[in-house]
Amino acid sequence: MDFRLVRRLGHFLAVAEEGHFGRAAARLGISQPPLTAQIQALERELGVRLLERTGKGARPTREGEALLPLARRVAGDAADLESLARELRSGRSAPVSVACVTSALFDYLPPLVRAMQAARPEAAISVREMDTADAMEALRRGEADLALLRADREVAPIRLRPLGEDRLVVALPVGHAMLSGPDPLPLAMLADEPMLVLPRAISPAYSDAMTAACRAAGFAPVAVREVGSAMAQLGFVAAGLGVALVSEGMARLNPPGVGFRMLAGPLRGVGVALAWSAERESEAVRLALALAGRLFPPLS
Repeated sequence: MDFRLVRRLGHFLAVAEEGHFGRAAARLGISQPPLTAQIQALERELGVRLLERTGKGARPTREGEALLPLARRVAGDAADLESLARELRSGRSAPVSVACVTSALFDYLPPLVRAMQAARPEAAISVREMDTADAMEALRRGEADLALLRADREVAPIRLRPLGEDRLVVALPVGHAMLSGPDPLPLAMLADEPMLVLPRAISPAYSDAMTAACRAAGFAPVAVREVGSAMAQLGFVAAGLGVALVSEGMARLNPPGVGFRMLAGPLRGVGVALAWSAERESEAVRLALALAGRLFPPLS
């Protein structure tokens, strides 16, 4: 990393956000002439003019506007790097990043994170909510150390440790006739209902399980709309736009406007698994696996 370039991008960002060289210099804790010199050096290095002075201050040029998103990302990465270095210098362990699907936020995430915090109080733990496909990519890229996701097969280098089984339930808008129908509900009764589904790319295992269950019941789901997340499924159901087959874990969120029914069978869904990359099996990963073994006994 060229730290001079990073510093100059930070100076450019300050001027662009403040709209004034003087205010930007005060924000950075330097005088205005060195700031101007840094901006000029950056413009020479990049070969484009980034800022233009106005009667009231300064504003980015067209080229400067195009550079702003990258400058913000670089500044954010640099801040994260400095924060991590401070923690390591102070003797703290490297922070642990956990990705988690929505349907695992209440059943699986809290006990695991609490146990990790108790075992390693010196280590910071960050959690990001994301779908299974994004969590897999975050593990591959090293942006997450661990993930709680829904997958039923390993794809190298990602390893899985299943934490529990799951069942599919149907989410229905409040007032729907099937909420007072047979209990449990035969899946075949949903044959003509408009379905709210997730794109297969978001969670292939869930999509395949839902499609297979419907076909086994004698019909192909009528997908009225693809939505971008499990929470969006519930929101659209509450709005009366369709019904959805979801993980039993989503029912425990108890969202307003949505009722849930168990399905006859019961229909197996795709359980939550603890995932990690075999290429980065860190101390934190080994700790999480040991804790998971106690918190969530192996499936028989």
